[in-house]
Amino acid sequence: MKGGIKSCLGVRSDLIITGVWTTILSAPSAVAHSFFRLYCKSSDLIDAAVTDYLRFTDDERKALINFQRDGRSFMRSFTYSFLLTLLLCSSASLFAFAKFNYPLTGIDDANIYFVYARNLANGHGFVYNVGGERVEGFTSLLWTLIVALAFKGSARPELVLLFINIVLLSLGNAVALHYLQNDFLGMDRTRQNSLIYSIIFVTLIFTCPRYIVWNTITLMENGLWSTLLLITTIFVIKNHSSPREINLGFIFLSILLLLTRPESILWTMVFALVLFIRVAVMKNLTNALKELAPAFVCPLIFLVALTLFRIQYFGYPFPNTYYAKVSPSFTYNLGQGAIYLAKYMISDPIVLLSVTAIGISGLNTIFRVFSRQVPAEGSFFLPILAGTGLLAPLITGGDHFGSFRVYQNIYPIEVLCLLYFVSQLLPRFLGKITQSNFSPQNRKIFILTSTFALILVFFSFQLDMWKTINSEIDVEFRAADYGRKSGAYMQRLFTPLPKLPSLGVVTSGGIKYSYEGQIVDLMGLNNTLMAHNQGDRKGIKDHAAFDIQTFYKLQPDIVWPVTVVEQNWQYRASEIKESWENTEGFKGLFDEARFLELYSYAKVTGKASNTYALIAWFKKDLLQQLRINPEFHVVEYTYSP
Repeated sequence: MKGGIKSCLGVRSDLIITGVWTTILSAPSAVAHSFFRLYCKSSDLIDAAVTDYLRFTDDERKALINFQRDGRSFMRSFTYSFLLTLLLCSSASLFAFAKFNYPLTGIDDANIYFVYARNLANGHGFVYNVGGERVEGFTSLLWTLIVALAFKGSARPELVLLFINIVLLSLGNAVALHYLQNDFLGMDRTRQNSLIYSIIFVTLIFTCPRYIVWNTITLMENGLWSTLLLITTIFVIKNHSSPREINLGFIFLSILLLLTRPESILWTMVFALVLFIRVAVMKNLTNALKELAPAFVCPLIFLVALTLFRIQYFGYPFPNTYYAKVSPSFTYNLGQGAIYLAKYMISDPIVLLSVTAIGISGLNTIFRVFSRQVPAEGSFFLPILAGTGLLAPLITGGDHFGSFRVYQNIYPIEVLCLLYFVSQLLPRFLGKITQSNFSPQNRKIFILTSTFALILVFFSFQLDMWKTINSEIDVEFRAADYGRKSGAYMQRLFTPLPKLPSLGVVTSGGIKYSYEGQIVDLMGLNNTLMAHNQGDRKGIKDHAAFDIQTFYKLQPDIVWPVTVVEQNWQYRASEIKESWENTEGFKGLFDEARFLELYSYAKVTGKASNTYALIAWFKKDLLQQLRINPEFHVVEYTYSP
């Protein structure tokens, strides 16, 4: 990229940030106005600079005029890209809401973020239970801070977070779209090719329901993480005018990445390696190390400081979710992660094509790097970055969420790599085949037929995916909605008691959002004692931390609370014995003699209203307290192991 454009970026960075946050807090109709003001301010700054330096020589004056023209061109092009992606992302998100009828609660894990953010905004610190232990039961520190700002400044934080996710996703894809239009393929770029690749990119991105749902309406940190990965990818594969520009940009992006998710440690090292190879090829190893030293050292210093903060504040170097979810067995994680990747590859033809392209082009990139045949075009390294995203989940054993949540974060990078393969490697392969076996006329027919067939396959599978995704992820939204309603019911039910009883639960987001009493997360995400037991974490992914001996140290008042419609429910001991909670989640806890000495299964209703009932395992001393209280009606059941 020309130096004038990059300098212009430095001048306007604060204005761009202002425009983004204006968009977040405003209706979509204000976006155009915000960026028009940015454009005008930028133009005024550049015009003033030209006027002040009229004494320059003709060459210097010409350079300033080029700077002005390039700056205006960049701003105009990027604004159009952003408005287009904002329109497409908003439309796709609203369509998903309308089609699937999801509540604006986010998924249950998003409600865990809400609990921490609300407590932080109210001055309680990073705690799950007010007055309880400090615990990093969230994966993204930066997203928790953003959510806390939303809770502090808005009565409808979920709506604000939806707008933030849409704007962030639009911003990241606008950066990628601008790259495709202005930098992709370098000197081989043509207007026609840029337009074709841009259309393919936005089509594949914004018609993918998994990508849209996970990165916007779940209200999780996925939109932030996906955007940062995409922007940093574009940053490291683009050409830059000076080492200072590389260092400042990479340090800033690395800090944001490290604040967002723990796996950013791996990503930052890979990004740094790509930058180092690119600079070393143009110069030499010594100069590359000297020029990029700040980009390597500063993120490392920040990581050390962040780790020390975690140890001092929470007591551990990594988020509590890592200890609760990830098995200590590397071979087990590798096997589970490989299964997760294999299922992802066969889940969608576009994904299969992309992964195949990543594999082939990745081997080509590695071979040429070791052969010292590295081109100046940065897209050459896209397979390495996309491959990192595909292989990273093998370290942690994959993920339990439907629709392959982890891989939706790198989906745009996969598509960029697919475009790189189609534009750079596939023509060489097809050229050898068509030149030897096809006439020019047959070659055109072959290409047109193949393209038409791929389009038909693509649209048929995308249409089918919009039909099936609801079954893949609907349970996550319903769990959050049910948890909120169940927590609110128990809050009302136990109000007559002097102290709200503690609840031992599996899903801990929605229920804690509306229940003020203590919640004991028996899966360990929000409980350090359960998360740091010595279990093997083998079983249902991310739900295998439960340990029976640790449970007896916690002993919540109520275990596995379920709210039911009173007249529709009937007690069946076999359903309890054969439930997932007993057989896998709690590892046979309900059949333990010691447990049955402490707890009884019962149904509790309020005397004022008996429409709903609470069924659960109650500590026997709590049941006795409820029996003598006239506000409650208690029915106890016999359970035999």
